[in-house]
Amino acid sequence: MKPSNKAVFARTQVLKCVVIHGATAPPREVIEQLGTRWSSQDRRQFDEDCAKQAQALISAMLKFGLWKHASPKEQAFLRSSGFSMDSYARMAAGWRMECVGALMWALNLLPEYPRIDLETDMNLLKRLELTKVGIFSKSPSLRPHSELMAARDLTELWHWRVRTRRIVEEGRAFEPTADMKKAGLHTFDDIVRMSARTAYERGDLAELIEDDFVFKSKPFRALTQEDYHVAASIIMERHLALNWVCGMAPGNRWDETPTDT
Repeated sequence: MKPSNKAVFARTQVLKCVVIHGATAPPREVIEQLGTRWSSQDRRQFDEDCAKQAQALISAMLKFGLWKHASPKEQAFLRSSGFSMDSYARMAAGWRMECVGALMWALNLLPEYPRIDLETDMNLLKRLELTKVGIFSKSPSLRPHSELMAARDLTELWHWRVRTRRIVEEGRAFEPTADMKKAGLHTFDDIVRMSARTAYERGDLAELIEDDFVFKSKPFRALTQEDYHVAASIIMERHLALNWVCGMAPGNRWDETPTDT
């Protein structure tokens, strides 16, 4: 069952809170550096101040009826602060901005789907004020399911490209069948080239370079490790959001949304 307009709107607002909580927390390395010079009282005061900030955000979510829409993992993260905040969870929260952008587009709050090779601008959060979501409240309308599925399918294709590059870099063996050999497919890169050409001819990809998906004006196989990490993060997060909004999570439970390719 697909989530309703109200559920998607609530989820988008919850994700905004997650992004904000991660963005306003001091980086772990800064906390650790300062912590080495602090007295036990300084550390305690720092933790208390961070906890107050976290509680203020939770109180706002409770006020607007959003807390119940946060998943168990999100609630645990939103309760964490100061020295108790996990550095990986904080970093992951920043990438949730990609989910926010995808869901804002799904709700017609953005006119066009965000470019796949650009990180979603955090300034978009200013367009998303916390609003009570209830039986009698109004929510933005979702785009037609067919449009959402088309974006989801394309994002899944990009996610497949992310994973094929990792497979190649890991040096996994490719064992083509007889039919694959007849079709000229002897390596993973042959599969990528054929898939890219097919997607381009179908109109799913706007351009090709060296028979490959194009990210930041470069063929995907030629991306630096830094750009590859950015691409993987953008694409995985958007795949997650679009799978969820298309009803692929068991019981619409966010934490259980699959991102298989």
